[in-house]
Amino acid sequence: MGKMSIEIHEEVLKWPNSFYDRGKKEGIEQGERKAKEQFVRKLLQKGMSHAEISELTGLSEVAIKSMTIAGE
Repeated sequence: MGKMSIEIHEEVLKWPNSFYDRGKKEGIEQGERKAKEQFVRKLLQKGMSHAEISELTGLSEVAIKSMTIAGE
């Protein structure tokens, strides 16, 4: 590593991992969000009310309504 101190070298080696970890976390969160949206749409197709879906999923009725609008 030439003139780079060991401390700086070790810190630099952590950078790619932190970006990877952040990207992985964001990908998981995005997947969970999409799965929940699909579940909500299926419940709506079955005729469940926004209040019932809210109780089952923990989502607000406003969030459920916005999913309904976005999915149309």
